[in-house]
Amino acid sequence: MLLLPFAVSLEAAPVPVKIMPGGGITRDAKPYFIKGAGGTERMEELAGRGGNSVRTWSTDGLAAILDAAQKNSLTVCAGIWLEPECSWFSYAKPEHCARQMERVQKAVRAFRDHSALLCWGLGNEAEGDGRNTAYWKQLDALAQMVHREDPAHPAFTAVAGLSKEKAEGLNAHTPHLDFVGINTYGALPGLRKHLADVKWTRPWVVTEFGPQGFWERPKAPWGAPLEQTSTEKAVMMRAAYQKAIAPAGDCWGGYAFLWGHKQEATSTWFGLFTPEGEATAAIDVLQELWTGKAPSNRAPAVEGLTSTAAKATLAPGEFFTASAKATDADGDTLTWHWTVTSESAGRDSKGKEKVPAPVPASIVKADGSAAAFRAPDQPGSWRVFLRVTDGKGHAATANFPFRVAK
Repeated sequence: MLLLPFAVSLEAAPVPVKIMPGGGITRDAKPYFIKGAGGTERMEELAGRGGNSVRTWSTDGLAAILDAAQKNSLTVCAGIWLEPECSWFSYAKPEHCARQMERVQKAVRAFRDHSALLCWGLGNEAEGDGRNTAYWKQLDALAQMVHREDPAHPAFTAVAGLSKEKAEGLNAHTPHLDFVGINTYGALPGLRKHLADVKWTRPWVVTEFGPQGFWERPKAPWGAPLEQTSTEKAVMMRAAYQKAIAPAGDCWGGYAFLWGHKQEATSTWFGLFTPEGEATAAIDVLQELWTGKAPSNRAPAVEGLTSTAAKATLAPGEFFTASAKATDADGDTLTWHWTVTSESAGRDSKGKEKVPAPVPASIVKADGSAAAFRAPDQPGSWRVFLRVTDGKGHAATANFPFRVAK
């Protein structure tokens, strides 16, 4: 169970958030559209790029997060972790629900008066297949409690895609939730049509959006997912945002995933920044969507990463080459960084993916846009990464998987 830091912040002046009858919300009596990002790193840069809100998935460290957001004129969509249905917690057991209610109530009371608070997220993807009626009823009870304890801020739950079963459960059993948060990636462009198909007519926020997920991408013959380049991700995110989020109406905005970097499938899959801290083209797109103006200096673009080893099975020690094309709209000098890692390094004691270590011995020669490699001697799945930097804090990324077998 997560430990909650109930340190009361000094920023005790709640700013009311109200739902407008015609759609949308106001904050401090002014129309408010969420231009947000998931994660709590680099808040100053988020604000500078035109963002106005961050999202958390739990209350861990929330006091400091709220204070930091306040200093940067950002709001916080405060997530409260809820237990999934499992061997040690059941929504069919009143005593389990009572303990959860007490825990959530303590969190709401601890942070409800902070002026950076925007809304309460009751659980993230804890709904399973959407058929657990007891779960939906507990959510509604939690929402009623939030309204009693904190009438100034709306409450929602975030679901992993709004399936027909989930929409039916929410509509039938959660009338007191103010909106639904939808985590969606490759399906974002068709979200509005999908919501009509599942008869969802209540407000919604896209609580996670980004590139196509690894579960949505084509795969190598041995199952390794094929990641989009950073340039392809930016193009897709622009089109998806303009089609699904920008029209507003019952949509109150969205949170891009992830404002930072994260090892999930690969070290570059979901992070809007590289592990080294450079901004990718997706951030430039978000800035333009949020402010209407492109940044003065943009990330490079990469295309055409090719190799005879891509999606191929090689013998141990076999030599291969790779090359790519990259451009920079600002004419900045580009530097090329090639890396080879294993496909996976397993997980740590908390279940988080470990970052695979680089294998420098596999790089025979790296000469700008082209490189020569030697396949590792150890059989298994591997990946070649390319990072192209402009020396101005921006980068483009691409990679491909290959396999070694005797």
